[in-house]
Amino acid sequence: MNTPNAILQKIDEQTLTLLVDGEIKEIQHQLAELKALLREKQVHTIQYADKIYNIEQIDQANFGFVTGKKAFNEHLTRTIIEAIRPICPPAQRFADKVANIPEWESQVRISNKAKEIIAYSFVGVIGVQLSKLMAIGKEDFSEAKQRKYIQKCLQIASYSLDLINFVLLSRLWDIQQEASKALDDQIRKIIVLRFENAFAPSLQERYQLLRCLHMIFRNHQIPLPMDELNQINESLREGSPLEQLIQALQFLNDKLDKSQYNLLDCFEAERQLAFFFEHFAFLVNYNMASIKQIGYREVRNDDPVYLHRFTALGIDSKANVDAEKIMGIKDTVQTDAVLFYKGNDYSKNINLYPFVLDYNTLTAEYGAKVCFFQSIRLEDDSLEFVFLEDNSVVNIEQKDIFHEEIDLGELMMDEEKRKVYSLNGVVNGFTRAKREILSELDLNDL
Repeated sequence: MNTPNAILQKIDEQTLTLLVDGEIKEIQHQLAELKALLREKQVHTIQYADKIYNIEQIDQANFGFVTGKKAFNEHLTRTIIEAIRPICPPAQRFADKVANIPEWESQVRISNKAKEIIAYSFVGVIGVQLSKLMAIGKEDFSEAKQRKYIQKCLQIASYSLDLINFVLLSRLWDIQQEASKALDDQIRKIIVLRFENAFAPSLQERYQLLRCLHMIFRNHQIPLPMDELNQINESLREGSPLEQLIQALQFLNDKLDKSQYNLLDCFEAERQLAFFFEHFAFLVNYNMASIKQIGYREVRNDDPVYLHRFTALGIDSKANVDAEKIMGIKDTVQTDAVLFYKGNDYSKNINLYPFVLDYNTLTAEYGAKVCFFQSIRLEDDSLEFVFLEDNSVVNIEQKDIFHEEIDLGELMMDEEKRKVYSLNGVVNGFTRAKREILSELDLNDL
């Protein structure tokens, strides 16, 4: 005996037309009506186009997505605009303009402007990644699009957690140099795992590290480097909605690894990422810059200035990506560094080196190549960084090519030696950061 099936044949604003076990049925465009009909006919699956869904998978949140009423990015765009509206003037102005436009997120001419605001408002590399997600959402439907969309949602959540964790680790390193703080064994083990993991950390491991670092600052009454982190104490408690969100994203990651995803998982990934940014909307308050070079200019009878050549990482309001700039100011900052700062003044910053690098700055190449520390290479314990543009892995290892005392002036004239010297500095900096952050820990005991 064949199992009864339902095929969704026609959708309009008011009604759904289905072929149910050979019979045409027209019902109201409502989830409750659809489920009632399928229960009556003892049908457990519904087909729309070439996709088949178990009716138990469909809920009010994804119903519009299944019936084609909501497309990729629409829920995400509206949710993020609403989340950043109180703290982002462009989003506030946009929201005021669309206040009387119902379902503006489904109107391309309007939603495209919202997507632009999101891309240039979020901090550096995160804005770029959100722009990539929006572009994937506009692609023609395909199996490849589904995988790319889910994967990019997961990457954005992962990189956002990484960025916050690297800000906290960088500040903790400074604190430990000033006055070492005792860390309990469980916290130490979580930090050691981040330094020594041979595999890219999972979303749950990234979240556990955030909880751990947040706890260190709170327990030792250290001011957090991002004021807004004081407002997420409840979100970091065990069993919180944020922890459940991370678990949901991890579940999606597992489905992606096993190629067991479907169209509903695209909407679930979008929905969870939107919820994620309701917690971390404050990332629009921050910027990133890659400091390329500091020069000096002093003309007779004029005040001297330092000439900062830097890359403003991310997308700006004119759609420039990673714009190169030169600015003359009275002070200097650390070079070969990626700086994280609030507002427009990077003189007050968190230096993310050696956890976040602009590889092109270190190798004296044009443009920006932003990389996040990912893991330790299993074969030789060298450092593996992920290049956010294409998620390729960049390996950095210590090279012992200097057999005599280094003359810095001579070294700077040799392009290859200068490159090796800069990359060796990353390894040395990473080793030092690990040792000094964990100053009271004997790593051999773990």
